[in-house]
Amino acid sequence: MLNIIRNKIIRILKALGASGITKIVLIIILLVFMTLVYASSNAKNISLETFEETLKSKSNMAGMKKCTNRQLMQFMNLDYNSYDSFLYYRSKDAMSADELLIIKAYKKNDIPLVEDAVDARIAGRIKTFEGYAPNQVNLLNNAVIYKKGRYLFYAVGKNADSCQEVFEDAV
Repeated sequence: MLNIIRNKIIRILKALGASGITKIVLIIILLVFMTLVYASSNAKNISLETFEETLKSKSNMAGMKKCTNRQLMQFMNLDYNSYDSFLYYRSKDAMSADELLIIKAYKKNDIPLVEDAVDARIAGRIKTFEGYAPNQVNLLNNAVIYKKGRYLFYAVGKNADSCQEVFEDAV
């Protein structure tokens, strides 16, 4: 049985010739490459509640307070019902621009709307702090926005990079 299969494969390869075999090999390489690219753009399906505990243990969230559904709408202009889940923290100090937002969308194509809201939030906050808090404007200009799969991560503050690392490790 194996001899029959082997002989058929040999006949097919001889019929294809060198250029045909090259084409097949290139198609296989292309398929493997596309699979790897697709897999790397998707994120793990994590629970934001579980992630929140990890974030608190690995980064400094002392000056931040967790925000409610209403505050997500008030400050970010995002309706919480439109998303699978979210995690939103703001600074307890009104003179600080520190914020952290993670949105888990139902669909990947909802993420650009969240990104638009984040961009609008940053622009508005820069306008607010422009005249009297240049250090806060600098933090806002260096805000971290990271997208992966159905997630968008946004952070402003001195710990933004460390929070992003924790998030990237999780997804």
